[in-house]
Amino acid sequence: MLRERIKMSDASWLLMESRERPMHVASLLIFSQPPDADEGYLARLVASLRSATQFADPFNRKLANPALRGIAPMWTRDYDLDPEFHVRHQALPHPGGERELGVFISRLHSNPMEFGRPLWEYHIIEGFEGDRFAVYFKMHHSLVDGMAGIQMLQRSMSPDPTDVDTPAMWSAHAVTDEAQTVALTPRGLTSLIPAALRSAAMTGRQLLAMARAAGDADDPAMLPFQTPVSILNHRIHGERRFATQVFELDRIKALSKAAGGTINDVVLALCSSGLRRFLKELGALPGRPLTAGIPVSLRTADDQGAGSAVSFIIANLATNIADPGQRLAAIIASTRRAKTIMQDLPRDVVEMFSLALMTPYTLQMIAGLEGRTRPVFNVTISNVPGPREPLYLRGSRLEAMFPVSAVTHGQALNITCYSYAGTLSFGFAGCRDTLPHMQRLAVHTGEALAELEAVFSGESRLKTTVDPIPATPRRARKKTAKVVSK
Repeated sequence: MLRERIKMSDASWLLMESRERPMHVASLLIFSQPPDADEGYLARLVASLRSATQFADPFNRKLANPALRGIAPMWTRDYDLDPEFHVRHQALPHPGGERELGVFISRLHSNPMEFGRPLWEYHIIEGFEGDRFAVYFKMHHSLVDGMAGIQMLQRSMSPDPTDVDTPAMWSAHAVTDEAQTVALTPRGLTSLIPAALRSAAMTGRQLLAMARAAGDADDPAMLPFQTPVSILNHRIHGERRFATQVFELDRIKALSKAAGGTINDVVLALCSSGLRRFLKELGALPGRPLTAGIPVSLRTADDQGAGSAVSFIIANLATNIADPGQRLAAIIASTRRAKTIMQDLPRDVVEMFSLALMTPYTLQMIAGLEGRTRPVFNVTISNVPGPREPLYLRGSRLEAMFPVSAVTHGQALNITCYSYAGTLSFGFAGCRDTLPHMQRLAVHTGEALAELEAVFSGESRLKTTVDPIPATPRRARKKTAKVVSK
């Protein structure tokens, strides 16, 4: 049986896997059925998807040695998958509203994966209000990162509402990243040494530059462990909570332009304001500023490969600053400083630099100290660009898409957002036992946008956001979401 080496960054997600912290990531997609759909539409869709039995990379990868996944993981290929196991037909309990869907997704995301099979599941969920249905697509983080997941979803849909022949996600062609596969021979391993030495030298120089930047009193860079311990940074259990929020992307862009920052800076500011208010309500806001670990994609626009390809920067969330405008200014300064350190580096050097940067966390994990000592950073916040135009799954319009990310010991909350067709959708994934009433965090994040707009426009605007899961009447497809007051 042919076996393939798993690169170190992917293997780390397998090493972290446990019942308390399943390391899969997911997407929640909301679809409206076609205008002519009848009662049997979803059953036929499920049957059609299950009949697609050509499994492209990485959907045919499975662990060659599941029992040793944390020691010596290797991939092998499975071309005879069980479609009914991987493609599941589910239904929401009555009345099938947003609360029922949120509870259902929380439970699905709490369940660990079956490591004796390829590590993915595709759930079609009927019974959602407004003639809609949902898809919850889950895959282990060792196989996919946020950008790769978006590309997989996009390949399985079409911008044409009349296109009913789009391939199933697992059958759509994916380009394997050949650069990640190295022959396990002495010659193959020896060929890696010169490049590795060059990367190590450049990485060492960048780490020294970061250390010097951290000592800059006027404009310090954030290093691992420069953060307080909060309620987000203790041990977790396996049950999850999930909440959502959606914004009009034009509002985010206008605010970033007015503030002299980027869309990502505004995303961080919204999360910072939401966290500040949420933790104050719980009586748990630290006096020192929280920090965020921000994944940075290393993929080029034409990189369709599997596996993860991300680096990290650490930014100051300035949660100790009461004024929202000053808070955003501090965040902009912090992210600029972090990006300067990694600017213009080759991808292999960035990967090694990131590995060195995260080594303290890896050592914590090996020693079983995550969630018991000071965290590397307080919370993960990421922004994944998605499709700009509306997409259709065999005639069903994709109305909204939300990320459902992984949490771990010492990181009880993950905030990720997707851009799609003029909206920016936030997914808040957290440990159920750590974060009571987590929906309030999503609400406070929505309030933060109006607060920042008032600061930079000089006048107050209506506190409006897009519906968390926008409903589209069957006869009014052009209006993808309505604006409501909160």
